[in-house]
Amino acid sequence: MQLVDTINEIPMFNRFTESEKKMFAKLEHSLLGFKKDDVIIREGDTFTSLYLLIKGTIQITKTGYSTPIAKLSPGALFGEMSFFTKKPRHSNVIANENVLVMKLDKAFFEKVRPEIKDKIKDYIIELLINRLDSMNESLSKISNFARVSTLNK
Repeated sequence: MQLVDTINEIPMFNRFTESEKKMFAKLEHSLLGFKKDDVIIREGDTFTSLYLLIKGTIQITKTGYSTPIAKLSPGALFGEMSFFTKKPRHSNVIANENVLVMKLDKAFFEKVRPEIKDKIKDYIIELLINRLDSMNESLSKISNFARVSTLNK
C-alpha cells in the first residue's frame, strides 16, 4: 500500500484535496519509523514536535502508573500539549508495534503552504474541542458518582 492510500484512511486528511494529499505523501523527511517498544516521547523531554500516527498503534504511559493511560490508533495526533505550551512532556509514548509517524514541527510548517497550515490548525482545534467535551462528560459522571456515593453513606 502506498503512503497516499494510507493517508486517505486518516480522518485529518478528509479536508485535503487529492493534490494536497500527494504533497503530504512526498514529505518523506517528516516520516519517522519506530519499532515495537521504542519510546517515541519520553516524559520530561523538552522538544516540542507534534506527531500524527500514520501506521500502527501506540500507548501513552505515565511514570508511577502501572497501566497505560491510552492506546492510540492511526490518525491520532499526539504531543500537542508541548507543541503549543513549549512545556516538558507530561507522559511517555511507546510503540506497541512497528509504527510510522509524521513529525509536524517548525521545519515541517515552514515547508507547507498557508492553506495547509490552516487545515491542520482547524483539525487540531476540532480535535481539542472534542477532547474537552469528552473530559467534561467524564468529570460530570465522576461528580455524579461521588455525590451519590456520599449520599448513600
